Amino acid sequence: LGIIMQYGITIGEQMGRAIARESSAMGVAQALSPLFDLARDARYGRVEECYGECPFLVARMGVAFVAGLQGAVGPRPLAADRILATAKHFAGYSVPDNGINLAPSSLGERQLRALHLAPFEAAVKEAGVQVVMPSYNEVDGVPAHANRWLLTTVLREEWGFAGYTFADYGALAMLDGFHHVVAGPDEAGAAALAAGLDLEAPSAWGF
Repeated sequence: LGIIMQYGITIGEQMGRAIARESSAMGVAQALSPLFDLARDARYGRVEECYGECPFLVARMGVAFVAGLQGAVGPRPLAADRILATAKHFAGYSVPDNGINLAPSSLGERQLRALHLAPFEAAVKEAGVQVVMPSYNEVDGVPAHANRWLLTTVLREEWGFAGYTFADYGALAMLDGFHHVVAGPDEAGAAALAAGLDLEAPSAWGF
């Protein structure tokens, strides 16, 4: 099993390098990948995008892919043939209530940290991932895009994340029209900024 896993990790990094080389040649600077979601509910509609159900496996595969995309990240910019990786979806997105996509996730902090945050922590601390994308869902009733504990306390203060947070598409509009935690786009923007969101990716169709 160890040999098979090491082979998979090596292939994952090589794949990331190839993607980065081809994408950078076309002027692409950021990949919206990889996923660090755990495939723990077969009803979840995006299981095919996940590496697996084990946080250790997901961390190893994800860290390798990030390393392939970004290369060695330090005080200098990325190499010309590398691109930014985006760790997503932060966090607990793949275990929604009843398996329904976008539904809230009923996770306590212990389970969240031990399982669903662990691969992201590895991506930040080991691979130096430069972009983190919050998830559409709510955890314990708080939408990720307005969750200061998640985006600031854990991500930046505890883990030392130095990159930027990148909204999932249309997620700020969803704070108003889907989660109903704000009244209008102005409040949505203010809530996201206060939580620690850096960049919005708006949706043309809205919610």
